Amino acid sequence: MTPSAPEKPSLWRKEWPEFRASEGATTIAAGLATAAIMFMGPVEQPRWQGPFLFDNAVRNDLRANNPETRKTYQTIGDWTYRLSPVLPLVDVLLVSTIGHSDRKLALNLGGMLLEAYSYSGLASFVSTELSARKRPYSECREGGECDTQSFYSGHSAIAATGAGLMCANHTRIALYGNPVLDIGSCVLASANAVLTATTRVVSDRHYSTDVILGLGFGFGFGYAVPVLLHYSYGPSKDRTITFAPDPSCGGNCFGIRGRF
Repeated sequence: MTPSAPEKPSLWRKEWPEFRASEGATTIAAGLATAAIMFMGPVEQPRWQGPFLFDNAVRNDLRANNPETRKTYQTIGDWTYRLSPVLPLVDVLLVSTIGHSDRKLALNLGGMLLEAYSYSGLASFVSTELSARKRPYSECREGGECDTQSFYSGHSAIAATGAGLMCANHTRIALYGNPVLDIGSCVLASANAVLTATTRVVSDRHYSTDVILGLGFGFGFGYAVPVLLHYSYGPSKDRTITFAPDPSCGGNCFGIRGRF
């Protein structure tokens, strides 16, 4: 009898915790909370309007003067925003599942993808609802109703979330089997996020501070979910967290210390 071929080892390392049930629960909760906010609808009375810091200078330099040109850039940004999850999904559905025949890797990458996007989307909606910042182009209707979904830029955040995921995954797993391709995927996704953010300013949909915060928070969620919850673990990288009274202030405050 011919001996069966040994099972191919997974690219998902043994020391990395697999996607947990608790992560699945928080992902679902974040998705439901986002749906609830969407159902309530946007705030119609602005709480914040006008430029801040360097917003005016950047707007004057980048905003397209022609309304049709602004509309064209808005369309471009809509497409780059929609395309941002494509590469992470390709990694899950094609590269891991078919290319590597690695079910464990596919399930974990898929779980982290959903988790990162659910947190990023919820944070974006909460921010726009709480800030209710009037968009730069918006003309308020009779009764003071305005488009108040400016801060921070959801398009920029979602595009940057995909970039964060690609950079976190491809700097730790040789998904494409070539360092140039793996690092290149991170660069490509990051360039797509920057392009998306730029189109939002050129089309006058957002101020520069909106897109900068969107990029920062989006990339942060995309990168932090895999790294802090999974890739930080290892033989020499055991994660420990302590939450206790801090003696530096006489025991009157609490401190959080950890190693990631």
